[in-house]
Amino acid sequence: MGAWLASRRFRNERWWEKKSEAYSELVEALHNMRWPSSEHFDAGLEHRELSEEYSQELWEEFRRARKIVWKITESSSFLISSEVLKAVQEMERGLSNSRNADTWFDHLDEQGAAIDTCIEKVKNIGVEELGIKSA
Repeated sequence: MGAWLASRRFRNERWWEKKSEAYSELVEALHNMRWPSSEHFDAGLEHRELSEEYSQELWEEFRRARKIVWKITESSSFLISSEVLKAVQEMERGLSNSRNADTWFDHLDEQGAAIDTCIEKVKNIGVEELGIKSA
C-alpha cells in the first residue's frame, strides 16, 4: 500500500511539473512575440529608427515564437486547459484585426494588446490549473 501511494504521488508530481513547464514555455514564447511590436512602438515614440537588419531579426523572432506558441498549445492539449487554446485563438483574431489599423502605431498597439491579453489569460489559467496560491 505504501509503495502504491508513493508511486501515485510521484506520478502526480511529474504530471504537475510537465504542466508547469508547458505553461512556462508558453508564457515565454508569448513574451517573445510581444517584443518586436514593443520595440517598434517605443522607437517611434522616441523618434529613433531601427535598422532594417534589427527590424528583420525582431520579426523573425516573432514568427519563431508564434510557431512555438502553436506547437505548445496543440501538442500539450492533454496537459493544459482547453481554455488556453481559446485564448490563443482570440489572440490570433486580434493579430489579424490589427492589420486593418489606420496607422502603423495603431497596428503595433493593437497587436501588443492582443498578445498582452493572451499572456494574462494564460497566466491566470495556469495559476488556477496548477493550484498556485497567490501571496
